[in-house]
Amino acid sequence: EEGEETSMYPEGHVVKVLGDVGDKDVEAEVILLENDIPHYQFSKEVLNCLPKGEWAVEEEQEAVRTDFRNKVIVSVDPPGCKDIDDALHCEKLPNGNYEVGVHIADVTHFMKEETPLDVEAKKRSTSVYLVDRRIDMLPKLLTENLCSLV
Repeated sequence: EEGEETSMYPEGHVVKVLGDVGDKDVEAEVILLENDIPHYQFSKEVLNCLPKGEWAVEEEQEAVRTDFRNKVIVSVDPPGCKDIDDALHCEKLPNGNYEVGVHIADVTHFMKEETPLDVEAKKRSTSVYLVDRRIDMLPKLLTENLCSLV
């Protein structure tokens, strides 16, 4: 409220009642709100940016990408993780050296500049992990399906 910083008797008003102190869902909501973490559902405009129906890698994309499916690759994501997007491989080379490959899911194929999906991803900037939930930066169709490394 106006003049609140210098007043001996500041005034205010209730903006939103979240629930009972100690309730785990209320406490999680407080953490998200205090840290300005967007945690609402993705809008229809954002979801409309995603591929419809069955999706497969196009032939021209296969031609310009390296196929690592012949390598033994292990995820570094924890057990039970649904968005498998980080992995490694290690292979001994003929000269005795080792090749270590770092594999990160590539969502850029689906991200077109200044689309609602891009704007929302910029707002969220990262996925946020709480003890009992994950707040995704991108819709699950990308993180758990199309861009998953499995």
